[in-house]
Amino acid sequence: PWFGPKAVAGWGWRPVSWEGYLTSVVLVGLILAAISSWHRSLPSLLAVVVLLVAFAVVATLTGDAPGGPRT
Repeated sequence: PWFGPKAVAGWGWRPVSWEGYLTSVVLVGLILAAISSWHRSLPSLLAVVVLLVAFAVVATLTGDAPGGPRT
């Protein structure tokens, strides 16, 4: 899996392989690029939403079930 459950607290995913880390870094870079052009166009907001949804889909398809520590 690229993403696994959070190890310490909360609900969600964390990268557990190089593919997960690469996906996360690319996501942050694309979001920063969209935010930097925010003042120029409203579609930047839509782009951020689309990127976050795409990230959630990738994490769901390539990761374990989200959640906190397993006991």
